[in-house]
Amino acid sequence: MQASPSENLKDVALKILQSGVAIVPIIHLEDGLFPQLLHLASLAGILKCICRYVKHCPSSLPILQLPIYAIPLGTWVPRIGESSSRPFAMLRLTASLSSALDMLVEGTDIMALAKGRAYTHNLNEMTVHQALQLGLDSNPPYGTRSQRCQMCLRTDTLLKVMEQLANPGVRRLVIVEAGSNRVEGITSLTDIFRFLLG
Repeated sequence: MQASPSENLKDVALKILQSGVAIVPIIHLEDGLFPQLLHLASLAGILKCICRYVKHCPSSLPILQLPIYAIPLGTWVPRIGESSSRPFAMLRLTASLSSALDMLVEGTDIMALAKGRAYTHNLNEMTVHQALQLGLDSNPPYGTRSQRCQMCLRTDTLLKVMEQLANPGVRRLVIVEAGSNRVEGITSLTDIFRFLLG
């Protein structure tokens, strides 16, 4: 999987989404010469480029000023009386790691546990809090960010959420209620691009 420098950002983003890879190399091919690697494109890098471009003219795209709860973006915890077509799973910090693993296996997202090698411990005795602590101890915070879980509010604008997700290392945002920090949903880089390209 690769892209050429003449491809537009939309096509490169679609390649990333459709192939499920994190990065696509931008390769320059010249007759009779070896291929030359020009850049590694990622969804975060593409989003950063888009944000840089639209930041100075947000009024030309009114959708960027809409709060994220007003657009079909991310996965939300159903409110009382609502039904959800996409399940939203949560665990308490005191839940066993084996119950978290069961939940992650159902959603096929077990990379976080594998990264911290939490699977080498007794999963029934270890809590989710202990496993998260193992991950913090083995991975110092990215750059100057000390907050491991990146958050936003349901009233944040699409542009603000896009700018947060354009930061290196941020792949998803937990949507919380102002004041209480009660989890209301989650949104990701992939969600943003599916919305923008959909």
